[in-house]
Amino acid sequence: MQFSSVNNHTDYEIAINGHFQLELESNPTTGYSWQWKNKSSVSIVDTFNYQYIPSNPGLMGSGGIELWSFKGVRPGLDSIKLVYRRFWDSNFTVRTKTIVVRVK
Repeated sequence: MQFSSVNNHTDYEIAINGHFQLELESNPTTGYSWQWKNKSSVSIVDTFNYQYIPSNPGLMGSGGIELWSFKGVRPGLDSIKLVYRRFWDSNFTVRTKTIVVRVK
């Protein structure tokens, strides 16, 4: 199964206890994965689920998508900053993604 339709939204508006999900292309077999860079400074949302789904489970190194689920925990406006890199190499980032979230 090939994942070509990845969630590319960059703005979300949710209620407290509402949620949204990001689908991010990834290939952890190369050592790269998505990391939430500014998690400690964002207080309006938190993650409640994470899952990696390989695009072709029988083919080593095929890549897939990371599913990140976020939940609104308090009202406000903030940005989630995600980086795609190897966890041991914080000096080199391949991709970045910024998500603006408003919790009402």
